[in-house]
Amino acid sequence: MGWGGVGDVSRTRKLLLFLGALPSLLTPLTLLLTLVFTQGLEPHLVICVSFIATFLGSASAPIIAPIISELAISSKESLRLFVVHSNLSTLFSILGNATATLVLQMFSQNTFQSFASLFLIALLSAVLALVTTLSIPQTVIDVRSGERHKSEEHVRIFSKVADSFTIALRNTKFKDFAFANTVYTFSMSIAWPLFILTQKNVLNLTPAQITSFSIASTIATIASQYLMGVYLRRRFYRFFTLLNRFGLVIVPLVYAHALNYTQLLLLNIYTGFLSGFTNIIFPMYIIECAENGKRATYIGVYNTLIGTASFTGSLLGGYLSSILIEVLGLSQGLRAAYYICTIARASSAILTLKTREYIL
Repeated sequence: MGWGGVGDVSRTRKLLLFLGALPSLLTPLTLLLTLVFTQGLEPHLVICVSFIATFLGSASAPIIAPIISELAISSKESLRLFVVHSNLSTLFSILGNATATLVLQMFSQNTFQSFASLFLIALLSAVLALVTTLSIPQTVIDVRSGERHKSEEHVRIFSKVADSFTIALRNTKFKDFAFANTVYTFSMSIAWPLFILTQKNVLNLTPAQITSFSIASTIATIASQYLMGVYLRRRFYRFFTLLNRFGLVIVPLVYAHALNYTQLLLLNIYTGFLSGFTNIIFPMYIIECAENGKRATYIGVYNTLIGTASFTGSLLGGYLSSILIEVLGLSQGLRAAYYICTIARASSAILTLKTREYIL
């Protein structure tokens, strides 16, 4: 939330982009040095590093879509540019997952060497990302669609950033949109800690098989986002949103009765394709919904709400599953938890159906 406000009221967009890219350097560097000098990694250290990386990495998230929209000469071009950006990002995540799978297979007998190699590759990639970020001209990053941003006192800037949450939620359409998606994200995230338990402890899948889920899902997302860029019109926002929301209700049910790797692979292709819809629609809607000069603020507020819902839902899902597994056993406990997740997703999807104002 704060990062978006900072991006809107001050000339710090390049700094925010740099901060967003910095964790990609600090995270593998910290973990690699720890692994080399201690010959191991403590879970608490990984959690701490991930927390700091997420905090810094979120600095650039609210300003990407506003920059793209300001560089475009029309809303249609803005949509296409955002699709290109999303697909390139998704493509490189596929390359990263494929590289990780390859390295893990090459050094399957040596855990230390496999993780050290992955951290080193990530470190070299991060250096390239930072150099590229710093090479972007300031005039490109600070395009503001003809707006003039005069320098203000730091106290005034801080006051505007602090008020960003209230400013965004005064917009009724944005508030309804954010509320519906926050509730849905909370209900959806309850199942997230359960998926890996099914994959590893019930179906006994290998790391390569689990990684292939991410690759398959990402490829499907790229295809879906491409189709959004070609065929999406504003009048279809609601249709594709509801297709996504109701389509994802069945995911916990499939996991509850999954028998093999192939079923989950097909499910990840299906969910990846559905995810591509909202990956494009939601940022575009927020950009259109926001007032001039407040786009990053709105995205920052939205990301804060979604992040809080994801954290809370995942925490609840982990706690709920641990209780049910202790009482009913692994398979039956997970199955009961998946049924609860399905009911939660269906209920929040109906809420999305009833909230009509969030589509322009």
